[in-house]
Amino acid sequence: MNEEIINFLEKKMFIENSVNGVQYIVFYGRINEPLEQTIKEIKDFCAQYDYTPLFSQEGKYHKVTLGIFPRFVDKPKIWLNILLFVATVFTTLLAGALNSGGNPLKNFSDIWMGIPFSFSLMAILTCHELGHYFVSKKYGLVTSLPYFIPVPFHFLGTFGAIIRMKSIVPSRKALLRIGMAGPISGFLVAFIVSIIGIMLSEVRPAPGTGAYLRLGDSLLFFILGKIIHPSIPEGMDIFLHPMAFAGWIGFLVTSMNLIPIGQLDGGHIAYSILLKNQKKLYIPVILLLIGFGILWQGWIIWGLLAFILARREPLIQDGLTPLSKREKLYALIALLVLILTFIPQPFSIF
Repeated sequence: MNEEIINFLEKKMFIENSVNGVQYIVFYGRINEPLEQTIKEIKDFCAQYDYTPLFSQEGKYHKVTLGIFPRFVDKPKIWLNILLFVATVFTTLLAGALNSGGNPLKNFSDIWMGIPFSFSLMAILTCHELGHYFVSKKYGLVTSLPYFIPVPFHFLGTFGAIIRMKSIVPSRKALLRIGMAGPISGFLVAFIVSIIGIMLSEVRPAPGTGAYLRLGDSLLFFILGKIIHPSIPEGMDIFLHPMAFAGWIGFLVTSMNLIPIGQLDGGHIAYSILLKNQKKLYIPVILLLIGFGILWQGWIIWGLLAFILARREPLIQDGLTPLSKREKLYALIALLVLILTFIPQPFSIF
């Protein structure tokens, strides 16, 4: 370990104890106030020697883990992002056309019937992922462009998209804002798409005989429906325009991502606030999802996936500097969006 770094640390914190590891050294003590400024000075000084300090709380002590962590280099394969995006546009066009009664497999010109659904859904998903991307870049993270997941002959045409982040998250504030940026961006687009889509939707007689698929309502989608179509006669129902269906999917995806567990966006938001205490949410959240599984089995699957993903925690460089009141307000907004967009029973057969 570089003696200059140790001498610098002794000036910036009271060191109670230290533990030597194979590739790192851990210091326990109290970092000098003002905390955020001192942490920045330590980070900047250590960076000169290619060392990365990690700051966390352990009991009554501040813990500084000092080591050399791998530096990831951004090596984008933009051709793959573009290829998957184009493929997903096609599969969502196909899904939208089939959902609208067309059959591009027999008459390819029917593919254009899928434009309202495809454009709306892709706008929601793209804004969600770009929200993560641009905020991650703002905080200096090595982040990929979105990788869309095309699914042919599926009623949605896609399983969404993912981005890959390889860097250590610099702070709790950064983790919260990165976690929020995606679902809030996607939610805002879904909100606009839903309003337009519900306005274009028709009120028609509900099917009298035979089984049919009925979509459940989130609180917000229900309110929008009541405002735009205030009086629906008995025996009638709203038949969603493809844009409205895309907005409905956008709300469902938003709520699923905001569940506060694991590697979900909501899990990152919760971790930025609670840190390791977030684990206390795991059992009640999973039990709640299993409970909702009585209404829709998909919640049980989502709960099990969330449990598997919950084992890995985000790596934050500065886990000591607390969130400001503004950041905590942002987290409350995310919770409100979760409540407004959550659909207890997304699908049911009548």
